Amino acid sequence: MSFRLGVIAAGSALMLATGCRDAASPRPADPGTRVSAWVPDSAAVLAHEYYSGLANETRAVVADAESWATTWAQVYANRQPQPVRPEVDFATDRVLVVALGQRGTGGFDIGVDSVVQFPASTVVYVRTVAPGQGCITTQALTQPVQLVRLPEPLAPFAFQERSVVRDCP
Repeated sequence: MSFRLGVIAAGSALMLATGCRDAASPRPADPGTRVSAWVPDSAAVLAHEYYSGLANETRAVVADAESWATTWAQVYANRQPQPVRPEVDFATDRVLVVALGQRGTGGFDIGVDSVVQFPASTVVYVRTVAPGQGCITTQALTQPVQLVRLPEPLAPFAFQERSVVRDCP
């Protein structure tokens, strides 16, 4: 995806994320002028699983090799042999971990829509998906998770959620 399309997609994601509030919801603090926006492509996604070892909801930033090894082992705790852990250069990159936690059926998903850098912080926009009316889902426990390699942005990080219910015909 070209940089221009990435910026347009990130801007759209930002508008959707901030525009989908009810009147009673508090407005988030103004983080300032956007410095940059990034939308992960398929090369940035290190893993996207529906049956993981992360039973609890998680939003985290992995910044060192030891934490990365621990996180990978937790994600793939239920799979033997575990897939080979991708190399990450933590001098220049970070790994975003977004896990939905355990759900009673299939049809749930989670992912990073975009990452927006502001002068003093970075906001990670996370999309969660739940099955809606008419959806036929697997009746198995699922633990959706996504791991994304991110070029080192400005800390601190904040995660902003957008929930979607996907109805089925």
